Amino acid sequence: MSEQTFVIPEQFDAEIYGALSDVENIIYFTWDIPTDSMEFTAPVENADYDLQQKAAPASSVFFRGDIIHPDDRENFEAFFDQMFWNQTTKNDHKLFITKVRLRGRGGNGYLWAEFRIILYFGEEMAVRGFGCICNINVKQLWQMELQHSAEHDVLTGFYNKVATQKHIEKYLATLTPKDVPPALLIIDADGFKAINDSFGHLFGDGVLADMGHEIRGIFRQKDIVGRIGGDEFVVLFREMPSLDVLDKRCTELLQRLDRTYESNDVHLPFSISIGVALYPEHGTSYTELFKRADRALYDAKNGGKNRYAIYRSSLIGRTLPVESDRDPQHAEDIRQKAFQDNMLEFILNLLYETQNHEVTIQICLEMFGKQFNLDRVCITRFNRTSNRYSLAYEWVGPKGVSLNSTEIVENYPFFVDRYCNIIESNFRPSPYGVTSVCQNTLEKFPNDKEVFDTLKVGAFAHCQFSHSGELLGAIGFESSHPVEFEQEALTKISIFSVLLGNILMERKADTVAEKMSRHLQHILDHMQEFIYVVDKSTYEPIFFNSTIRQTLITASTAQTCYKRFHNLDEPCKDCPVLKLSKDGNEYIDVKINNWGVETPTRAYNIHWEDEMDKTLALIIQSSF
Repeated sequence: MSEQTFVIPEQFDAEIYGALSDVENIIYFTWDIPTDSMEFTAPVENADYDLQQKAAPASSVFFRGDIIHPDDRENFEAFFDQMFWNQTTKNDHKLFITKVRLRGRGGNGYLWAEFRIILYFGEEMAVRGFGCICNINVKQLWQMELQHSAEHDVLTGFYNKVATQKHIEKYLATLTPKDVPPALLIIDADGFKAINDSFGHLFGDGVLADMGHEIRGIFRQKDIVGRIGGDEFVVLFREMPSLDVLDKRCTELLQRLDRTYESNDVHLPFSISIGVALYPEHGTSYTELFKRADRALYDAKNGGKNRYAIYRSSLIGRTLPVESDRDPQHAEDIRQKAFQDNMLEFILNLLYETQNHEVTIQICLEMFGKQFNLDRVCITRFNRTSNRYSLAYEWVGPKGVSLNSTEIVENYPFFVDRYCNIIESNFRPSPYGVTSVCQNTLEKFPNDKEVFDTLKVGAFAHCQFSHSGELLGAIGFESSHPVEFEQEALTKISIFSVLLGNILMERKADTVAEKMSRHLQHILDHMQEFIYVVDKSTYEPIFFNSTIRQTLITASTAQTCYKRFHNLDEPCKDCPVLKLSKDGNEYIDVKINNWGVETPTRAYNIHWEDEMDKTLALIIQSSF
């Protein structure tokens, strides 16, 4: 027997296509549309799917049998409708693609597959199709795992904040007047901070995991549950049968989580409070329902905690003061988080709300102290006549010592004076401005040990602030023990020093309004975000910062903001300007399609001294 000659192919042929198809788990078919007959071009007995060599009629095989996973049949029907209904293609061809799960060979579960079909159309209808089925099971499961990880909270397994809003919005968009309406619940822990601080974060995580377990036990699998904050959860109670059922669920959950945690003879109470908003009475969007459920939550906490409250119309217009008597600890936590997330927005909004620069400064000093675990935060003024600094504001923690202390300590004035001299002589230019920084006072100034021991200063970081080249003073961070100040702390002290020099610190012949109108533009102009101020009635920008000018070279105030900044002919779909009240102090947080990129955007009302006759909005977008 003669040996066969091995021939290397010169071009693609049927054998090569077949070999590649086997490797990629692809099977091909032809589909005669008039007879609804589908036939695979190669034997399918070794295919991954439970398919016959010929499917006739093909539509019955796929729609009436169980070859397609029950959960995917509706999408597959929509895929067919897309191909055949309202089709205007004539004497041409068109590609259609979809993903479904097909029953595996031998009935062994279902595998993800991708259908790709090219339909050829005659004068009136589709005549013939050529397609393939690709095994994408491994890829699809991997992508689903990635999506699950991106959408879910690790501790509880619930949706995270972003995914919670997305899934609730998606569900609300499907509701019709005939559907049984849902209710939105915000569930917040009472006393969690004390437990977390006293027993440790691991114990606190266990408390939160148990809280999540009880919530899941009360509500149904189809209800949407998410963890949107440290100890804050959201539930969309889908198809809520009645207020009696709502009362039963809330009451049972309150009872289950009313407990006391004990460790090392320490006994701390724990409970929850619940705020409820009803669809559609209290809103038809996630934002509206959440806003009203949040108001109801504060009402529940104000009523003594460990209870639930349904939103009442009398709550409309009730503005939470800076110092809330509903739940001081909870209000403080919310305020602290807002400061940490976006210091600039927090300060500008606080100044706008209070119209009092002293209150704003004092609150901010406390925010700094608690965020960076400091023992003293202060602001000093510079006196050009005496060429010395004097204390203007300070916040002192439990371990700190006030430089205005009234305690009688021998040589105390001398110690204060010596400490001020050390700070002043140590100012140097740095990437964070002109700063005076010491990570370990006893190591750097060993001869002044008594000074630093008395004043309890183990480390300090001070940053000068000025206006138009004139030195006005300095802001200082102090710790009672040596510490290496992290970059975030130095960055924020630098930003705050700019705010102090241009807006917050009072100067001769200046009023708060005059300072804001003259220098707010200077501050905004140097921020990295896209920042602009628009006339709410015309959408015309009256100001935009240098980041926009550098990105959009032809930027002009002659066009509307949606045309100039977003290349649209009408206001953005989720335009926050439309959502702002006439002159309220609320924040609006949305995502806008900014030149093809989904961009986090925040907005609030603002007064502009030169445009007092107009209603204006300040828009802040993340740059990309």
